[in-house]
Amino acid sequence: MFTYLFERDYSVTISRLILFAFVAVMPFMGGCSESDNPIVDDPPDDSGVDAPIHADADGFNLEIDGKVVYHQHQDHHEGGLTVPVGEEIEIHVHFLDADENELHLDEVAPPPGEDEQDDHDHGGLESFSLGLTGYDSSIIKIHLDHDDHANEGEEHDDDGEEHDHEDDHEGHGDALPFGIEGLKAGKTEIKLQLLHGNHADYTAPLLIPVTVQ
Repeated sequence: MFTYLFERDYSVTISRLILFAFVAVMPFMGGCSESDNPIVDDPPDDSGVDAPIHADADGFNLEIDGKVVYHQHQDHHEGGLTVPVGEEIEIHVHFLDADENELHLDEVAPPPGEDEQDDHDHGGLESFSLGLTGYDSSIIKIHLDHDDHANEGEEHDDDGEEHDHEDDHEGHGDALPFGIEGLKAGKTEIKLQLLHGNHADYTAPLLIPVTVQ
């Protein structure tokens, strides 16, 4: 009888101690948040971060004398470039948006508060350039500075008169120019990129076919 009561009282005491311990720790359970846990990083606050300059191009047209000779948009293309041996052609690249409308590169502005003296971060057409690679250099030669021979926007014609280089861009809008010189008969292809600083905002998924004859 004594043993039974002792064991019963002991069990009740243990049960009560467990209950008290559980009640004591309940206020600390479920009250912790991610901010209380040093292992969980808080998400970065992007509210004060300026979006980078980016030209969202989805394709482009290549024009010669105002006529589209090659068109590429996403995974579709048509046309090509033909260059006579020993001659050079001037090409203007017009980039296109998702709806195949011309992309106005001169309207791509720097983020608010950017230092306008930093050419790499400055917006506008002058902050973009072309990347043309992958072609056979024995068949063609590419001049990326085709429209940039003038010194500070001026050059001289054969008669000695000054020529305003800015007039050359009239009718070309936001086009970026380059020249192709035919070296020998053959066929090659060009990989085109729209570069901004040291990175490419757009890389054409298809290669541009070029024939020299």
